[in-house]
Amino acid sequence: MKTSSNSKSLSVGICQINPTVGDIYGNVEKIVEAILEVQRGGAQVAILPELALSGYPPEDLLLKPNFIRECAVAIDEIARRTPDICSIVGYPEGDLGLFNSAAIINGGKVVAKYRKRLLPNYGVFDELRYFTPGDGDVEIFQLGDIRFGVSICEDIWSPSGPCAIASAQGAEVIFNLNASPYSVGRKWDRYLMLSTRSSDFSIPIVYTNLVGGQDELVFDGGSMVFGSDGGLLSSLETFKTKNAVVTLDLDRQIRDHQLDPRGTKKTTPQNVIDIGELQKFEKVSREIPFDVEFLHHPMISSNQHWLERVDSYHLSQILNALTIGISDYVSKNGFEKVVIGLSGGIDSALCAAICSIALGPQNVTGIAMPSIYNPESSQSDAYELAKNLGINYHVLPIIDVHDSIRSALTPVLGGPPQGLTDENLQSRIRGLSLMAFSNATGALLVATGNKSEVATGYSTLYGDSAGGFALIKDLPKLLVYKISRYINEVHFKSEVIPASIIQKAPSAELRLDQKDEDSLPPYEILDPIVVGLIEMDLTPSDLADEDEELEETAVRVANLIDRNEYKRRQSAPGVRITPRAFGKDRRMPITNQYRPI
Repeated sequence: MKTSSNSKSLSVGICQINPTVGDIYGNVEKIVEAILEVQRGGAQVAILPELALSGYPPEDLLLKPNFIRECAVAIDEIARRTPDICSIVGYPEGDLGLFNSAAIINGGKVVAKYRKRLLPNYGVFDELRYFTPGDGDVEIFQLGDIRFGVSICEDIWSPSGPCAIASAQGAEVIFNLNASPYSVGRKWDRYLMLSTRSSDFSIPIVYTNLVGGQDELVFDGGSMVFGSDGGLLSSLETFKTKNAVVTLDLDRQIRDHQLDPRGTKKTTPQNVIDIGELQKFEKVSREIPFDVEFLHHPMISSNQHWLERVDSYHLSQILNALTIGISDYVSKNGFEKVVIGLSGGIDSALCAAICSIALGPQNVTGIAMPSIYNPESSQSDAYELAKNLGINYHVLPIIDVHDSIRSALTPVLGGPPQGLTDENLQSRIRGLSLMAFSNATGALLVATGNKSEVATGYSTLYGDSAGGFALIKDLPKLLVYKISRYINEVHFKSEVIPASIIQKAPSAELRLDQKDEDSLPPYEILDPIVVGLIEMDLTPSDLADEDEELEETAVRVANLIDRNEYKRRQSAPGVRITPRAFGKDRRMPITNQYRPI
């Protein structure tokens, strides 16, 4: 890069990649390819996400000594294959302990390391189970005439953590490596925090995040660059693998840093590690992806009662999360196709639509399994949906099988199965049939239960809850309707999910004229209660605000949630959408007699 003697700039390559947990050498190829791409674009430094080499979260793979040894070999291979650019790559480092580290590479070798200091141990994070926190003096790194600090994810959330120290000791820019999973409102949380940190420290921050699905987690990317005044300089698209080059004007940033009005900065560098020369490149002109659409929509923070604030932007983000979640789960686990039980209801319709978007309609099969309680309208709705989507479609009536099993059980039960037993019998026949199709064809069975049902136990164990992946298990029912309308209006721009499916009263159709509201409060009441109890840890009295009837309903819902933990513990993973999903986010004992007042 050509620079004048009185100017100072740095071109940074942001590598927003989608690694696969455990695929060390596959990830090496993605990392090297990304580094070389930004190098061709004029980058002098390439920044990769947290644990990019191993994928995140690697969980108990970290307890396998050979896994850590292979990561050490692989990081050296990355260095050998990228000799002409400085890069910072996240990886698990084994030494006298195990560290969540960043390898700082220059001149074809690892020249320094940074070890994550603040290890999160909440929500979906278990880092204290595996890693030792970095300690000792916070170091900054000298690359030619540029001094930079490195931090990993949680390190930058603390206003007095290692980034504050690096800034005070003379760093001119902070590189922050992340594996931050998506949930509604999380991008706003990151934006507000990073803007505050860059302004408080009077230093630019380059934030690089993973993208892609890993079991129930989806990483949304959305890498960002902030100037020393807290202003957003660049933001990459979410939910897409992207590599981009951003040039920082460090003259201005250094001036802001030195003239810090708070008077908190030292200008004499301390604890500096010299890592070699800064490569000079002729900058290649290219358009930098810049996505700031989220700034123009209502702010949703992950600690708010967010359900009422979801607009078209957030619906698009949720749809992207669901799409990449199922796509990566299928591809990374060696599947090609999925199968879904089509009831003619809204949940299975939404799952079929998302799977057809993510995988292609040719890789989706819908099976309708009518009983004597399924009206003709539901069967025609399922057919119409399948035709509109262009997916494979079969009809497998269960009436004869149901009658046969009822007859077989009559001597044992002293009469034909009745009530809930008979309702669940139908659901389990469907689950058995779908699993048989899955076994015979290799298609992954997608369970279609939503968060409202999963929370209250409104499902049949080994019936409609059967499946290898529960795509919408973290979507409250009201959000299921919103996403379905959004898909029709914005994605397909036509009524692909039939209006009759969206408009009909929800029903399990396991008995005559059955409606969900026979067993549950209306979803307009139920869903805000579920959000309040699960995601905000409120009590029924908190939610009721002295409304006795509402408090009685909230107490009933709370009891349903507590009593059905045993079902959730046996359920398939599904895409995490909300700030607290059932799974890693919320780990409640099954045997549990505590009831909130």
